[in-house]
Amino acid sequence: MSTYPVRSDHRQMRGSLGGRCRLGQIAWYEEAPALAGVAAVLAATTLDPATDLIVTTGITQPDVPRTISVKGNAASCAGDVVIVGADANNRTLTATLALAGTAVVTSLVAFSRISRVELPPRAASGNTVSVGTGAGLGLVHALGADVRLQTIFDGAADLGTLAVDAGDVGKNLFTPAGTLDGTKVLRILYVV
Repeated sequence: MSTYPVRSDHRQMRGSLGGRCRLGQIAWYEEAPALAGVAAVLAATTLDPATDLIVTTGITQPDVPRTISVKGNAASCAGDVVIVGADANNRTLTATLALAGTAVVTSLVAFSRISRVELPPRAASGNTVSVGTGAGLGLVHALGADVRLQTIFDGAADLGTLAVDAGDVGKNLFTPAGTLDGTKVLRILYVV
């Protein structure tokens, strides 16, 4: 089989009998993400009694592209929290998360930065909402399959899960089996 592509910008090479073989490149993810935190992005914020509250200041950006979580302080907390920001490739990304009392609700997409948080009106006096980070880490590629070659966390193999989506880079999430702490390095080698 020939190893020289007909054109350097083509992602396939020709075989000696006319067959094709798809070319790939190796991507290397290497970060030491912090532990997920329920108030890592926005500290508990008191909800307005009548209207949506739009927050654009006091937002702490995620350390790496990752899922975002919301949590109310009381069972009465309800309504939609809208997170507006960008994915790992700086494309606009929006997620709507429905508050469920004091339960932590996590997005299914990863944000690299957040520009605005829209909080619903309160259901009861004293309702607050915290916005944090989840354990899912975003990749910069939209993958059609789990094409990992190796996943190493803190020097050992990690059997975490990889969610893939060929059409939306924000939905390509790796959730490690190990506990993130900001010092342990996660390395993922995968084919794109």
